[in-house]
Amino acid sequence: MKKLSFLLLLISLVSIYIFSAMYSLHQVHKSIYYDNKQLSKDYVEWEEVRTNIKNYINVSLADKIAEDEDFKKAGELGFLVTGLAGKFVEHAVDTYINPEGLSFLIKNSSESSKIPEPSPGTLLAGIFLMKFDTFGSFHVDLESDGEKIPVHFRRIGFKWKVKQIEFSDDLINRLIHN
Repeated sequence: MKKLSFLLLLISLVSIYIFSAMYSLHQVHKSIYYDNKQLSKDYVEWEEVRTNIKNYINVSLADKIAEDEDFKKAGELGFLVTGLAGKFVEHAVDTYINPEGLSFLIKNSSESSKIPEPSPGTLLAGIFLMKFDTFGSFHVDLESDGEKIPVHFRRIGFKWKVKQIEFSDDLINRLIHN
């Protein structure tokens, strides 16, 4: 009897743990689909996401500029341009990577019609998208234009929040050339 009670307790705890992750993923989905800024604030660590994106873009730009022969020839002027580009990036990220900016980007996206409506089915389907990295984190791979974009969640109490979004290494190249 003790073993059965322990087993049921263990199964209950694991179920609660997994369901809390599924529920948080579903809440992020709902915040995007219904343009719910409050849900977005509750389930996204905006400061961490902004910092992550700024760091990614600044490092990518610095690498790209370091490879460019024209910037090497420009010397100090090239260094100044790099610094200004970094400040522009920080301003753009601060402007658009927040609940209001996400709302604006979604409204102006041609992809928004492809987002499925949240339902109990999408809640349950979340289990197949989640890949647990550690006990306190998991990620889902979202697809856009055939490219996978990992979105990382971190557990904070019973809630899971988006903490990082990864981009492909060639994103900056594609943005520069388009």
